[in-house]
Amino acid sequence: MTEENILPKLDRLESFDERSRDFPIRALLDMSKQPRSYSWGCNAWLDQGREGACVGFAWGHELAARPFVVSNVDNNLAKNIYRVARTLDEWPGENYEGTSVIAGAKAVQKIRPNAMSGYRWAFGIDDVIQTLGYFGPVILGINWYNDMYTPDAAGFIRPTGSRVGGHAILARGVSISRRVVKLRNSWGSDWGMIGDCLITFEDLDKLLRERGEACIPVGRNIG
Repeated sequence: MTEENILPKLDRLESFDERSRDFPIRALLDMSKQPRSYSWGCNAWLDQGREGACVGFAWGHELAARPFVVSNVDNNLAKNIYRVARTLDEWPGENYEGTSVIAGAKAVQKIRPNAMSGYRWAFGIDDVIQTLGYFGPVILGINWYNDMYTPDAAGFIRPTGSRVGGHAILARGVSISRRVVKLRNSWGSDWGMIGDCLITFEDLDKLLRERGEACIPVGRNIG
């Protein structure tokens, strides 16, 4: 079996709506506060398998994560988010694979309307750090590099080697002293550190500057 046949597909597609700049997460944060370390629990370990459905699975992990936990989050829900997102994104027909982070947000609103009334955007690493410290998890849409497939012995992924596609993944924690962000991937609990990995502030900043996205749901009404 070749590596191409066993690696998950990377099918996050870039889609940038300039109107998103009118909805910054900064408007809901106190940026004067000192950044703090925090980790948002997530009791789901979703696995997209070989399907290029990472957007649906990243949103699924967010729904399963604190501070607002949605019930009955599983692989089937994540796949459904992906399927609905493909009907809502900007690309006509179905002769393509993948979808965008913003289409995933719209799909969640359609499938689980109580889960969120809207979504905001982090514009840069400082916004992501402050959001993770005080507000909640962040859905990232970033470039993926060959050396990110397998975390190192300390759990870190590095954006080095050749660029192999785009991936959506959930940021669910931050350590200020270590200058790292914790990510929950959608490749099952056997991957990385029980499904998680770490990335340095500097490496995540690089990825965000490469037309990366960082989306945060707001207006939660779980219950």
